[in-house]
Amino acid sequence: MADSNPFADEQEPELDISPLIDVAFLLLIYFLVTTTLQKSEADLSLTLPGVEKSDSKEVKIDQMLVQISEDGSVIVNDEVADSDPNDRILPNLTDRLSRYSASAQIANTETQVIIDCDPEAVGQRFIDVLNVCAKANIKNVSLAN
Repeated sequence: MADSNPFADEQEPELDISPLIDVAFLLLIYFLVTTTLQKSEADLSLTLPGVEKSDSKEVKIDQMLVQISEDGSVIVNDEVADSDPNDRILPNLTDRLSRYSASAQIANTETQVIIDCDPEAVGQRFIDVLNVCAKANIKNVSLAN
């Protein structure tokens, strides 16, 4: 018997990957076009302090210290303003910061709030204080360590 292989005349099968590459590029282009970049925390419009050199005259800054304790109490300049951790509106802090902002506008000085947040405090309480600052039109907010 002769060595007769019925598949000897057929060529080795090949895989054409060019359509696969085309589909991969089309998916890449699709996701690049449909993805939108979002500016995080753009709705608060707070100006955080940074290093800047300026030749302008010195501006007096009136500061207010807001402390957030572990239990959610909000203390303003060593006086308890709001102690209910479930009250997210913070009425006493809102009143104090609104009066502070209005008096700073009358005196033609800049306002600055320094927030000292306890590491064990709930993060939502910090956001509540930032919202009150934005509502009182206070744009200079610093964080204490």
